[in-house]
Amino acid sequence: MLHRTRTWSLQAIDEAERLAYKLSNVSWTCCQAFALKGYIFANDATSADGAQEYAILRATRSCPGLIQIESITFSWCTEERALELIKAVCAGDFDGNGFCQVARDRFETVSEHSFCMHCA
Repeated sequence: MLHRTRTWSLQAIDEAERLAYKLSNVSWTCCQAFALKGYIFANDATSADGAQEYAILRATRSCPGLIQIESITFSWCTEERALELIKAVCAGDFDGNGFCQVARDRFETVSEHSFCMHCA
């Protein structure tokens, strides 16, 4: 992940299709993250008007934090391609990767995440 101090507002999503739409068709604030089936898709973009790059993270038993397993630029994907990638993530296709560790306390519920410099 590019950002060492950013905190994210974590929203639970219940279906891959819904997340594919959100990530490929909507520009989100840099503090937005989504949770789906044990994976977190955290906006890792450098600015709100840049490419929407998402770090993909998951919890492991061997690590107290979350492990980044992939990075995907969803703003460059069609909705169909985004859905393919999200399904691959949820199937565990990237679980063998481990790029960096991120503290769990950097993810807040929508109600906990009041306002930060990345919020619109």
